[in-house]
Amino acid sequence: MKTPKKQETFKIKGDRGLRITAWVVTLVAMVFILFPFFMTISNAMKDNVKIYDVPPRLIPESANSLSIVVDYDTQNATEETMRNDMLKAFYGVYTKLTRESIFEIKFYGMHENQVVFFARSHQTQLQMEKDYGIYKGMVLNEKTLLYKDRPARAATKLGYSFNIEGLPNTQAPKSEGKNVDDLVLPVFEGKFPLTGVPSRFVLSKNSLLLLENFVHYMKLPQYMYAQSNPTIAKYGFWTFSGNTVIVIGFAMVSQLLLCSICGFVISRLLPPKQAKFVLLFFLGGMMIPFVSIMIPQLIMYKSMGAYNNYAALLLPFLYPFGFYVYLYKGFFDRIPGSYFEAAKLDGASNFYLYTHICMPLSKPIIALVALQTFLGNWNDFFWAWLVTERQDLWTLNVALFNISNNTGTKQNAMMGIAFITILPVLIVALLFSKQLKASIISSGVKG
Repeated sequence: MKTPKKQETFKIKGDRGLRITAWVVTLVAMVFILFPFFMTISNAMKDNVKIYDVPPRLIPESANSLSIVVDYDTQNATEETMRNDMLKAFYGVYTKLTRESIFEIKFYGMHENQVVFFARSHQTQLQMEKDYGIYKGMVLNEKTLLYKDRPARAATKLGYSFNIEGLPNTQAPKSEGKNVDDLVLPVFEGKFPLTGVPSRFVLSKNSLLLLENFVHYMKLPQYMYAQSNPTIAKYGFWTFSGNTVIVIGFAMVSQLLLCSICGFVISRLLPPKQAKFVLLFFLGGMMIPFVSIMIPQLIMYKSMGAYNNYAALLLPFLYPFGFYVYLYKGFFDRIPGSYFEAAKLDGASNFYLYTHICMPLSKPIIALVALQTFLGNWNDFFWAWLVTERQDLWTLNVALFNISNNTGTKQNAMMGIAFITILPVLIVALLFSKQLKASIISSGVKG
């Protein structure tokens, strides 16, 4: 009687050890898999200097916000003077204090002890203006900043508020904490002298400024393609997102409809031998490498006029994907034949059988095909890149490829845009993970 107890105890300990080992291996694998993902997010939140620090930091430093308060006498208390000083303050700090993680700069113009001018800018916004905007390719100093109409154009894009009688609900910050005069004052003693008199500088921490990077990354295409494409200049990143939604939406609808119709015909309308031949035709199409038909398909599409337009992006999805046809066919085979016989006795047509019996019962397959089509085609790149030359037709991945090939694109911006493009896939996978598992289980085909 003792031997079975020992065997049972050994079995329990063995199972427990196996579970612990499985958890440890899983956690280690998750760390290795997710580490590059977290590094991408971390680098996207860093500035363009700290991203190259060695050793790299997984958690970025807290962002600093610098408030600059400048006093003006009656003679210099004009909108133009304060606007020019604002540009010198913004770009002076951006150029000279690159190692201080200053992500936000606020400029307060004071006259008679009240705020009459206020402007605020994020470091990434200044960076994009310097790389692609009004000051592209220039050595920044007082002359280049204030040349002809540049101040008015730059200040309008950055935004500011001015009222000589005072700005309501706007208060200049008081000096507190660390004294940063020795850090900031030298900025305005060389290439960026101010007309007004700097009275105080306030440096504070605000980690939310790290997340604001992503807001400005979304506007990067508006800067890069402002001259070449008016649609992108107006809508920016949303142009590429809209194209991707159109392509994915069309792919989901067409595959759901066409594959289900093909599966119904093969399962319920064709004789067994013909059904096997037609099914083999669709499955055989999956075995042909795309690279072998890429050029003939491109030539055919061009001759049809389906090139550099939406037709070129959408037409490939009008061919039913063989695996989805196989899933539908297998599921329809499992529906009891008595359902169809009873409906036919009542005079039901084949269309009625398809719409009122097969489709309502195939919700698990519909969910599976929809999710797989979304996840499988969101990252599709090569065909969309091959058939589009117009920038306003690019999908997200084509846009990401072209933006990354631009020599002026900073690495932190590249990481941020890459994260934005994969975020919808992560959200869909997390929200519908249970449905995806249930769909896969429910779609099992008896052999």
